Amino acid sequence: MELLRPRDKALWLRLPLALSLVLVILLATINPTCLAREATVQGKQCSYTVVVHEVSDSAKCPALFRPRHRRHKTYSRPRLPKVSDKLVADEASSQVNIRDLVNKMHTVEVKLFDEIVKNRELNTTLTRHEIYLQKAEDLMLEYKKNFTNLFRTLMFMEQKLQRQREINRDLDHKLSNVMIDVAEVNYVLEKKVPNENSNLESKEVEVQAVSKVRSCGVTDDKARFADCKAIFDRGHTNSGVYYVTPTYASCPIPVWCDMDTPPGGWLVVQKRFDGSVDFNRGWTDYKNGFGNVVSEYWLGNDNVFLLTNQDKYELRFDLWDFEGNRVYAKYNNFKIDGERDQYAVHVNGYEGSAADSFQKHDGMYFSTSDHDNDEWKGYHCAREWEGGWWYKNCWFAILNGPYYNKSDVRYRGISWNDWKHEQLRRVEMKIRPSSGESSVPKTKTLIAGGTSVKP
Repeated sequence: MELLRPRDKALWLRLPLALSLVLVILLATINPTCLAREATVQGKQCSYTVVVHEVSDSAKCPALFRPRHRRHKTYSRPRLPKVSDKLVADEASSQVNIRDLVNKMHTVEVKLFDEIVKNRELNTTLTRHEIYLQKAEDLMLEYKKNFTNLFRTLMFMEQKLQRQREINRDLDHKLSNVMIDVAEVNYVLEKKVPNENSNLESKEVEVQAVSKVRSCGVTDDKARFADCKAIFDRGHTNSGVYYVTPTYASCPIPVWCDMDTPPGGWLVVQKRFDGSVDFNRGWTDYKNGFGNVVSEYWLGNDNVFLLTNQDKYELRFDLWDFEGNRVYAKYNNFKIDGERDQYAVHVNGYEGSAADSFQKHDGMYFSTSDHDNDEWKGYHCAREWEGGWWYKNCWFAILNGPYYNKSDVRYRGISWNDWKHEQLRRVEMKIRPSSGESSVPKTKTLIAGGTSVKP
């Protein structure tokens, strides 16, 4: 018998122990109905106890060892038991489950691939849209630049247009002055005929208040008129002194009718041109009127009240400076209240070439040196500026202050701020019915014919 090497001998000594452990595990899993049996294996150095389950039917239990004839004193390898049918069935079922799982995984992979394709297409579409959006933003920026340039151009054009409007406005004012002068020359040349009483300016016609007139001259009913417009409409086109009777007056009063200033028929309520009449007066004088109708005068607040409340009247200011320039300011609506309301003025509807200075006095009370009705508390405008007027705080236009026969003065007495800040040489205030033909009924009026005074 061939002798084993020490290494092979050690391996063969451990082999029964390993086989025994494997058989125990297989028997425990394959046939759990076997009864337990213990066996002890004694080695040279260690001892091992093996527990084996047995059953009553020994035929069902696998043999632990099947003896084989050893040759040459060698150990034979024991045979492993056969795998049971249950394990085969389980293995087949596992294979089926694996195939199903593989199929499902394949299906998921197909769907995932489809999603990847769709995602790529979507990314391509988004990229294309981003390109379009970037182009649109670039186009919007270009449009914005174009609009900015267009806006600047429009602003520049608007500024030029504004300057052109100012130039046109100045030209209109100058043209208006020229037209006034031409119209006045035409009126003088066509209608004013010299006569024996053409020296009316040398006569004295005292201003009279309606309440102070005691006797009325006998006049023809056909010669009774309420204002200068009614006289002008009857064909009396010469400027001069006429007698008119307001609606609520019993007797006529003398007035100066300006038939030359277009369209004619203006009744002058204030006139100043040489400083011959002192306008620094008290409340009573301004109430009744003062001065010479032929030269400088104030018609009187009571008279103006009766005239402007009998119909709808317009007011006109004619202004001259020391350089020979003339402008006018016309207000389409004008009237004053009675003495109980401090002769408050109501004016609006400006037009003309002198710029609007008087409408800022709208609603103001009349003030004199002895009646302080202005809006400046603690300050007496009429006393300070030496003339009766509708002071506000204090004035934007004043025509009743002291007269200075030069333009360069420290304190202005006759001025229209929105035209000139210098002293004015000549001023006139005149009224006229503003609605077509006067709606005032004919009243007692004695005409002086423009060339004579009341007999």
